[in-house]
Amino acid sequence: MRKTFHQSEYLRRVSSQFTKIKDFDIHYIHQGEGEPVILIHGGGMWLYSYRHNLPELAKHFSVYALDMPGSGYTQCLTDNPSYSIDAMADAMTGFMVNLNIPHASLVGHSWGGGWAIHFAQKYPDQVKSLILIDSSGLDVKDVMEWELLKYPILGNILVRLISEDMVRKRLERSFYQRDRVTCDMVKEVYTPMTFTENRKALLLLCRNQDWGLTEKSLDRISKPILLVWGDKDLYLDPRLANQFMKRCLHIKPAMIEQCGHSPHEEYPETVNRLIMDFLKTGR
Repeated sequence: MRKTFHQSEYLRRVSSQFTKIKDFDIHYIHQGEGEPVILIHGGGMWLYSYRHNLPELAKHFSVYALDMPGSGYTQCLTDNPSYSIDAMADAMTGFMVNLNIPHASLVGHSWGGGWAIHFAQKYPDQVKSLILIDSSGLDVKDVMEWELLKYPILGNILVRLISEDMVRKRLERSFYQRDRVTCDMVKEVYTPMTFTENRKALLLLCRNQDWGLTEKSLDRISKPILLVWGDKDLYLDPRLANQFMKRCLHIKPAMIEQCGHSPHEEYPETVNRLIMDFLKTGR
């Protein structure tokens, strides 16, 4: 049974669609014309996180925002799907094949950045460039809340205890300017996390992201990379940006001051401008 949209005010205002791949019915939004750009959300989030970026980028590009497997309103079609980083890459290529997208620039935030990196490693011909925002992909400890979910018994208990208040606190920790976290935002992020399927998937996602695999291959990525980071990120240390700089060949850094883990939400105008300038110039 398809997940209902009735609790999302955001989805009432936009036109979204589904496309079926091997194990999932992928929920996505498409806006604009031109060169294709795909927006990939982070862990515990869904395409809603790009609500401030999608309309602006769509003025210049053909932009797709999708709910990755196990997230948002994407529906699982099988009993035992994989949630490894290989499975995430395969889901993305399936999505692109279905929508006749031969290649695209990928924008990835947090886990989404790590997934974009692995996709570029596995399917390089389908990638034009990468925009990484406070990105995973290095072999370091994940944020504490994800690390705790990796323990079988403890994780199963904790995921059942996820509440709207817990989501609010997580979002507030993601922003340097915490007053930008609204009640509407909390509700939109929390609602998909009430779905039993998504809670089970979150456990499997936490336990199956091998960022050691992505780190080992960083120096083999030949595509242009824009690296955006908030200098007050409490989830992924801003100093990690230096490691990306050392490992990646063609990378342009952009550190945003007085900004937390989610620059595309906290300073969307700045991030939109950085992305558009990078995609138009290729550097």
